[in-house]
Amino acid sequence: MRALRIKCFQETACYTKPFASKVAETYPLPPYSTVKGMIHAVMGASELLPFSLSIQGDFDTRIVDYRKTYLVKKKEFAMPIILDGLSTSVPAYDMSIMTSMPLYTHMLYNVELVIHVKAEEGLLQQMLTAFKTYDQHLSLGRYEDLLRIDEVSLVSIKETDEVELKHAVYIPKHFLNRFIRGVPYRLNWIYNIKNNIREWIRIPVLYVEGKKSLFEDDFIKSLIADQNGYPIFWNE
Repeated sequence: MRALRIKCFQETACYTKPFASKVAETYPLPPYSTVKGMIHAVMGASELLPFSLSIQGDFDTRIVDYRKTYLVKKKEFAMPIILDGLSTSVPAYDMSIMTSMPLYTHMLYNVELVIHVKAEEGLLQQMLTAFKTYDQHLSLGRYEDLLRIDEVSLVSIKETDEVELKHAVYIPKHFLNRFIRGVPYRLNWIYNIKNNIREWIRIPVLYVEGKKSLFEDDFIKSLIADQNGYPIFWNE
Protein backbone atom coordinates (compact mmCIF):
# COMPACT_ATOMS: atom_id res chain seq x y z
CA MET A 1 0.00 0.00 0.00
CA ARG A 2 1.19 3.53 -0.74
CA ALA A 3 0.26 7.01 0.41
CA LEU A 4 1.02 10.55 -0.68
CA ARG A 5 3.31 12.39 1.74
CA ILE A 6 3.46 16.18 1.75
CA LYS A 7 6.13 18.00 3.74
CA CYS A 8 5.49 21.72 4.02
CA PHE A 9 6.37 24.86 5.96
CA GLN A 10 4.63 28.06 7.07
CA GLU A 11 6.34 31.05 8.63
CA THR A 12 3.11 32.00 10.42
CA ALA A 13 -0.25 30.30 10.64
CA CYS A 14 -3.57 30.65 12.43
CA TYR A 15 -5.90 27.66 12.18
CA THR A 16 -8.81 29.45 13.80
CA LYS A 17 -11.07 27.52 16.15
CA PRO A 18 -14.64 27.92 14.86
CA PHE A 19 -16.23 29.05 18.15
CA ALA A 20 -13.50 31.47 19.21
CA SER A 21 -15.04 34.96 19.47
CA LYS A 22 -13.21 37.50 21.63
CA VAL A 23 -9.81 36.01 20.72
CA ALA A 24 -8.89 34.26 17.45
CA GLU A 25 -7.50 31.08 18.97
CA THR A 26 -5.63 28.58 16.83
CA TYR A 27 -5.40 24.81 16.76
CA PRO A 28 -1.83 23.51 17.21
CA LEU A 29 -2.07 21.74 13.84
CA PRO A 30 -4.40 22.38 10.91
CA PRO A 31 -7.71 20.53 11.30
CA TYR A 32 -8.70 17.90 8.76
CA SER A 33 -11.20 20.13 6.97
CA THR A 34 -8.57 22.84 6.38
CA VAL A 35 -6.13 20.41 4.76
CA LYS A 36 -8.96 18.81 2.80
CA GLY A 37 -9.90 22.21 1.39
CA MET A 38 -6.32 22.95 0.37
CA ILE A 39 -6.00 19.63 -1.48
CA HIS A 40 -9.30 20.20 -3.28
CA ALA A 41 -8.07 23.66 -4.33
CA VAL A 42 -4.87 22.19 -5.76
CA MET A 43 -6.87 19.54 -7.60
CA GLY A 44 -9.39 22.09 -8.89
CA ALA A 45 -12.09 19.73 -7.62
CA SER A 46 -15.74 20.72 -7.76
CA GLU A 47 -16.97 17.73 -5.74
CA LEU A 48 -15.80 15.81 -2.69
CA LEU A 49 -12.83 13.53 -3.39
CA PRO A 50 -12.57 10.26 -1.43
CA PHE A 51 -9.44 10.26 0.69
CA SER A 52 -8.26 10.04 4.31
CA LEU A 53 -5.67 12.15 6.13
CA SER A 54 -3.02 11.88 8.82
CA ILE A 55 -1.56 15.17 10.11
CA GLN A 56 1.53 15.79 12.22
CA GLY A 57 3.91 18.69 12.74
CA ASP A 58 5.58 21.16 15.09
CA PHE A 59 6.02 24.90 15.57
CA ASP A 60 8.67 27.00 17.31
CA THR A 61 6.43 29.25 19.40
CA ARG A 62 3.09 31.06 19.60
CA ILE A 63 2.84 34.79 18.99
CA VAL A 64 0.01 37.28 19.37
CA ASP A 65 -1.11 39.86 16.82
CA TYR A 66 -4.05 42.21 16.36
CA ARG A 67 -6.59 42.22 13.57
CA LYS A 68 -9.45 44.60 12.85
CA THR A 69 -12.73 42.72 13.00
CA TYR A 70 -16.09 44.07 11.84
CA LEU A 71 -19.20 42.96 13.68
CA VAL A 72 -22.88 43.10 12.77
CA LYS A 73 -24.74 44.26 15.86
CA LYS A 74 -27.76 42.15 16.67
CA LYS A 75 -29.99 42.07 19.68
CA GLU A 76 -29.13 38.44 20.27
CA PHE A 77 -25.45 38.36 19.28
CA ALA A 78 -22.63 40.14 17.45
CA MET A 79 -21.53 38.32 14.31
CA PRO A 80 -17.89 38.86 13.27
CA ILE A 81 -16.94 39.44 9.64
CA ILE A 82 -13.35 38.42 8.99
CA LEU A 83 -11.66 40.18 6.07
CA ASP A 84 -8.02 39.25 6.80
CA GLY A 85 -6.03 38.78 3.61
CA LEU A 86 -8.96 39.46 1.28
CA SER A 87 -8.80 42.23 -1.31
CA THR A 88 -12.28 43.51 -0.50
CA SER A 89 -13.85 46.36 1.39
CA VAL A 90 -16.36 46.30 4.20
CA PRO A 91 -19.74 45.03 2.92
CA ALA A 92 -22.26 47.76 2.19
CA TYR A 93 -24.28 47.31 5.36
CA ASP A 94 -26.12 50.04 7.18
CA MET A 95 -23.25 51.32 9.35
CA SER A 96 -25.69 51.97 12.17
CA ILE A 97 -25.73 48.20 12.75
CA MET A 98 -21.97 47.82 12.22
CA THR A 99 -19.09 48.17 14.61
CA SER A 100 -15.43 47.21 14.63
CA MET A 101 -12.83 46.37 17.21
CA PRO A 102 -9.28 45.03 17.39
CA LEU A 103 -9.08 41.39 18.42
CA TYR A 104 -6.13 39.34 19.52
CA THR A 105 -5.03 36.73 17.01
CA HIS A 106 -3.00 33.75 18.18
CA MET A 107 -0.48 32.62 15.57
CA LEU A 108 2.01 29.79 15.29
CA TYR A 109 5.54 30.64 14.18
CA ASN A 110 7.78 28.44 11.98
CA VAL A 111 5.35 25.59 11.39
CA GLU A 112 6.59 22.32 9.89
CA LEU A 113 3.93 19.87 8.71
CA VAL A 114 3.95 16.29 7.47
CA ILE A 115 0.65 15.27 5.86
CA HIS A 116 -0.20 11.79 4.58
CA VAL A 117 -3.07 11.16 2.17
CA LYS A 118 -4.69 7.76 1.57
CA ALA A 119 -6.70 7.18 -1.60
CA GLU A 120 -6.90 4.87 -4.59
CA GLU A 121 -3.65 4.68 -6.55
CA GLY A 122 -5.07 6.56 -9.53
CA LEU A 123 -6.21 9.47 -7.36
CA LEU A 124 -2.84 9.58 -5.57
CA GLN A 125 -1.10 9.87 -8.94
CA GLN A 126 -3.41 12.73 -9.91
CA MET A 127 -2.67 14.51 -6.61
CA LEU A 128 1.07 14.06 -7.09
CA THR A 129 0.89 15.58 -10.58
CA ALA A 130 -1.38 18.41 -9.40
CA PHE A 131 1.01 19.45 -6.62
CA LYS A 132 4.06 19.29 -8.88
CA THR A 133 2.44 21.37 -11.62
CA TYR A 134 0.49 23.86 -9.46
CA ASP A 135 1.54 27.35 -10.53
CA GLN A 136 -0.15 29.55 -7.91
CA HIS A 137 0.67 30.31 -4.30
CA LEU A 138 -0.83 28.09 -1.62
CA SER A 139 -2.08 29.02 1.81
CA LEU A 140 -3.30 26.97 4.74
CA GLY A 141 -5.49 28.48 7.43
CA ARG A 142 -5.92 32.17 6.67
CA TYR A 143 -5.49 33.47 3.14
CA GLU A 144 -2.25 35.22 4.06
CA ASP A 145 -0.70 32.17 5.77
CA LEU A 146 1.42 31.09 2.82
CA LEU A 147 2.36 27.44 2.47
CA ARG A 148 5.70 26.29 1.08
CA ILE A 149 5.75 22.74 -0.28
CA ASP A 150 9.13 21.17 0.48
CA GLU A 151 8.38 17.63 -0.67
CA VAL A 152 5.55 15.69 -2.24
CA SER A 153 6.08 12.00 -2.94
CA LEU A 154 4.51 8.57 -2.90
CA VAL A 155 5.69 6.45 0.03
CA SER A 156 5.15 2.84 1.02
CA ILE A 157 3.38 1.91 4.26
CA LYS A 158 4.04 -1.04 6.55
CA GLU A 159 2.73 -2.37 9.86
CA THR A 160 4.93 -2.07 12.91
CA ASP A 161 4.91 -2.95 16.64
CA GLU A 162 6.26 0.43 17.78
CA VAL A 163 6.47 3.97 16.43
CA GLU A 164 8.54 6.96 17.46
CA LEU A 165 6.62 10.23 17.19
CA LYS A 166 8.92 12.58 15.29
CA HIS A 167 6.35 15.38 15.61
CA ALA A 168 3.15 16.15 17.48
CA VAL A 169 0.23 14.37 15.83
CA TYR A 170 -3.55 14.08 15.77
CA ILE A 171 -4.63 10.57 16.84
CA PRO A 172 -8.33 9.76 16.34
CA LYS A 173 -9.77 8.39 19.58
CA HIS A 174 -11.22 5.32 17.88
CA PHE A 175 -7.62 4.08 17.49
CA LEU A 176 -6.93 4.04 21.22
CA ASN A 177 -7.02 0.97 23.43
CA ARG A 178 -5.80 2.69 26.61
CA PHE A 179 -5.19 6.14 28.05
CA ILE A 180 -2.59 8.30 26.29
CA ARG A 181 -1.80 11.80 27.51
CA GLY A 182 -2.94 14.44 25.05
CA VAL A 183 -5.26 17.38 24.39
CA PRO A 184 -8.74 16.40 23.11
CA TYR A 185 -10.33 18.14 20.13
CA ARG A 186 -13.31 17.51 17.88
CA LEU A 187 -12.13 18.37 14.37
CA ASN A 188 -14.35 19.23 11.41
CA TRP A 189 -14.06 16.79 8.52
CA ILE A 190 -16.92 16.84 6.02
CA TYR A 191 -20.35 18.43 6.10
CA ASN A 192 -23.90 17.98 4.88
CA ILE A 193 -26.10 20.95 4.03
CA LYS A 194 -29.41 21.00 5.89
CA ASN A 195 -31.74 24.00 5.60
CA ASN A 196 -28.92 25.91 3.87
CA ILE A 197 -26.65 25.40 6.90
CA ARG A 198 -23.49 23.30 7.01
CA GLU A 199 -23.82 20.41 9.46
CA TRP A 200 -20.30 19.16 10.18
CA ILE A 201 -19.21 15.63 10.91
CA ARG A 202 -16.55 16.00 13.60
CA ILE A 203 -13.84 13.51 14.53
CA PRO A 204 -12.76 13.22 18.20
CA VAL A 205 -8.96 13.22 18.36
CA LEU A 206 -6.08 13.61 20.79
CA TYR A 207 -3.29 16.05 20.06
CA VAL A 208 -0.25 14.12 21.26
CA GLU A 209 3.15 15.77 21.56
CA GLY A 210 6.13 14.26 19.76
CA LYS A 211 9.45 12.78 20.87
CA LYS A 212 7.89 9.73 22.48
CA SER A 213 7.34 6.05 21.64
CA LEU A 214 3.95 4.42 21.18
CA PHE A 215 3.36 0.69 21.17
CA GLU A 216 0.94 -1.70 19.51
CA ASP A 217 -0.78 -2.51 22.82
CA ASP A 218 -1.87 1.15 23.09
CA PHE A 219 -4.10 0.81 20.03
CA ILE A 220 -7.07 -1.18 18.80
CA LYS A 221 -5.83 -1.14 15.20
CA SER A 222 -2.40 -2.13 13.93
CA LEU A 223 0.23 0.58 14.01
CA ILE A 224 1.49 1.71 10.61
CA ALA A 225 4.34 3.93 9.47
CA ASP A 226 5.79 5.03 6.16
CA GLN A 227 9.14 3.96 4.76
CA ASN A 228 10.95 6.70 6.70
CA GLY A 229 9.37 5.90 10.05
CA TYR A 230 6.69 8.61 10.14
CA PRO A 231 3.68 7.12 12.02
CA ILE A 232 0.28 7.36 10.33
CA PHE A 233 -3.12 7.64 12.01
CA TRP A 234 -5.88 7.83 9.40
CA ASN A 235 -8.94 9.89 10.25
CA GLU A 236 -11.28 7.33 8.67
